Formats: sequence, structure tokens, C-alpha cells
Amino acid sequence: MTTRSPLKLLTLAALLTALVLTGFGCKGGNKKAQEAAQPVALNWWLVDNSQANVQELLTDYGQLRPNVSVRVRVVRVEELEQLLTQALADNNAPDIVSLPNTWLRGWQHRLAPLPPALTLPYLEMAGVIKKEPRWVLKSVPSLDLRTIKGRFVDVVVEDAYLDEQIYGLPLSLDSLVVFYNIDLLTAAQFPQPPTTWDEFKETSMGITRLDKQGHLLQNGAALGTADNISYAFDIVSALMLQNNTPMVNSSDSRVAFHEPVEVAGQSYSPGVDALRFYTDFAQPTKETYSWSVEEPTAREAFAAGRLGFLMGYWRDLNTLKVMAPRVRIGVSNFPQIEGSLQPAYYADYYLETVMKQSQHQAEAWDLIQFITTPQEVEKYLRAAQRPTAQRQFISQQLEDIDLGVPAAQVLSAKSWYHGYNLPATKTSFLNMIKQVLSGTSFEEALDFAARQINPTLNKPTL
Repeated sequence: MTTRSPLKLLTLAALLTALVLTGFGCKGGNKKAQEAAQPVALNWWLVDNSQANVQELLTDYGQLRPNVSVRVRVVRVEELEQLLTQALADNNAPDIVSLPNTWLRGWQHRLAPLPPALTLPYLEMAGVIKKEPRWVLKSVPSLDLRTIKGRFVDVVVEDAYLDEQIYGLPLSLDSLVVFYNIDLLTAAQFPQPPTTWDEFKETSMGITRLDKQGHLLQNGAALGTADNISYAFDIVSALMLQNNTPMVNSSDSRVAFHEPVEVAGQSYSPGVDALRFYTDFAQPTKETYSWSVEEPTAREAFAAGRLGFLMGYWRDLNTLKVMAPRVRIGVSNFPQIEGSLQPAYYADYYLETVMKQSQHQAEAWDLIQFITTPQEVEKYLRAAQRPTAQRQFISQQLEDIDLGVPAAQVLSAKSWYHGYNLPATKTSFLNMIKQVLSGTSFEEALDFAARQINPTLNKPTL
């Protein structure tokens, strides 16, 4: 078998690119192919990431599609909703945007799902006597449900596959982890971070320090409150999922986290248990008391070196290092219930989606499918140092001294909210926590939150 040299491959790619840029390439092929091969500029809003992490992928794509250019705009998630809403109103939305997995249902009416096939121009060397570059239109089948089930972990399929269509694909997958102050654990005589919640409580209690009046001087864990903990909604959701709380009913038409369940003839409320466990860390009368509404933000306390445990995502690590240069930061897996046979970790990640307003939906989806192929994702994961969303890279990342922690959570990552108004649902959870801390019973607080969230599960009238 003859192997074409890398130099000749590079020369061919350069020739094809030059032909597109000079317009000569459009002379070959039928009229429809020539029209489809006109230059296309895609706008990609990349959220909580950097262009450097995807540059190699875009360079590779440019070899495949020399008529397509990609402009990347890096956007912070805190400003995404406002910027995207304004862009849609101005009829100037990006072609591709990174959306949080929990946003997909709420933005579904603004998104273009992946079609069954994509018809795109391909520049090929063709001809019987003399080989010349010609544009040829080809219709290529898109990824289907079977393929994404085989490639991605379960939570991606559950989040991205809506109404029997694919609405987005991820480059990586993040889930809640625990950041801990190595020196505080060492001083309290704990050589290893906890792996279960029983161990977590013991370690947090060992780190926490109070004065004679019961005021907190040093905090074991930032848990129990609403406003000064960045991921309170995520943490409570994770606790409920770990405790096998039925979050919604079988038809996803109403929430069920407030309802009791029966096991072996006994009735109990897993939602109550999860909420009680969380808020006990902010109750001065409880032995686990380690945090209060009077504390600064959890990140500020951690950066000041007075907080033992901070819940967050792998992507937060670099920010924490900048905020807390004198704190030795360790990363451990999110604790699990003692003896549990089904671990659960809370997933929060981004899916690359195509806006319905885009004039280049085929090219946009072609780019997303290309950059999420295993060959390209491997390059991204290496550049970005992010945990994988694809099954085949898990074993490899488990061997990594840093990525091994988040990679160990990928297969058991879960999410639950598929309603249409995530901000309202998060607010309901925060209010639920505040109600408990102000004396409302757990049952009443859960019932009130359920009544507030149920309407968000109904598809809004557009």
C-alpha cells in the first residue's frame, strides 16, 4: 500500500485553501455546489473557556472546510443570558453558543436541533483525464441517538436529547467536587479528605472553631445557607439525588422531591432528609454547625484561609488559586452516603448549540460534530485540562494526577432539572433554605418550593 507523504498532504490542503480564497475553486463542480461553497463566517460564543483551548480544533476544521471561517467570542456565564437575549432581539445572535446543560429546555425554542443529515459542499480532486478541484455537494448522515449513547456518558444523552432530537454536544463535563484547605485538615489531624458524609461531618467538626459566645472563628464547611454559597442549588440537588429522592414524576410534568416514598412498607421523605442534612451546618444548635448567614461568601472565606471545605467545580480551580495564593488547595471527590451502591455526582457543563436564528445552521452543526469527534476532543482535553464527557477517555484521565478526581465522577454524573425557567427554580430552592433557617418546617418549605417550581415544567406559550 502506498502512503502519501505529509508534505504532499499539506501541499494539497494549501492548494485547496488557496483556490477558495482566490475564487478559482468555485469554477469547478455544478452550480448548486458552487453556490453552497461561497465563503461562510460562523460566530461562536464560547462560554467560560478560552480560544486557545479550541484553536487547534478550528485549524483542523479549516483544512476540511476551507470556505468556512470561525470567529470566537469568549463570554462569561454571568453575562450570557443578557447578551444573548439582546442579540436575539437585534436579530444578531451567534450561530453557535455554549449553553449550560440545565438551560437547554428553557432555550429550546430558540435552538435548531441537529437534522438527520447535512448537505454541504466538499472540495475534491476530480476528473477522468486531468484531476482538477471541484465542489461536490454531499448529504452525510448526522449523529444519531445510538451513536451519542455509545460515545457520551449517560447524563449527556439525558440532557441533550429532547423530544427525540439532539440539541447540543459537549466538549467536556464538569461535576461538583470538594476543594479543601490541606493545612487546616492537617492541623486537625485528618491526613486524608473524607469520602463519605459521615467522615465529612467528623472532619468539618474537627476544623470548626467557636468562641465562648458561640461565634464562628474558623469554619469547617460552607454548607447550610443560601446567598453566601455560590452553588447552594447544586449542592442540595446533589444531596437529594444521592438520597434517591424522586425529583420529578414519571412524565416530567410535576416535581416530586417533596413527596414521601415507601420502602419495605415504611414511609419516609428523602427530600426532607437531604434538606435537613444541608441546613444543619447552619444551625447553631446542631453539632455540625460550621457556617452562618453572617459569613462572607464561601470563596472569600476559603481564600482567607479560614474555611476547610468549599464545594465547587473543576473549572473553578484556577480562579481559586488566584484568589488564595497562600492556601494549599486539595481537590477530592464529592462525598457519598455510607454504603451506597449507586454514587451520584451533580453535573454542570456546557453544550455547544446552534441558534435557530443562524443563517448557517448546516455549517454550524457540521463544526460541532467535527470538534466533538474523539480525535478532536482528545486535543481539546489536552489543551484545556478539563474532565471528559466521552466514555473512551475516562480510563486515560483516571491515571492523571490532577484530572483523576473529576474523571472518576463522570460516569455517575446526574442532573435533574428540565423545566423552562431555571432562574425561578434556583430562587425557589434558595427561598426553601431560608425558610427552614427562619423556623419553617421542612415539609412546609419543600411543599412551597414544589408549588413554585411546578409551573416552570409547563411549556410556555410562545
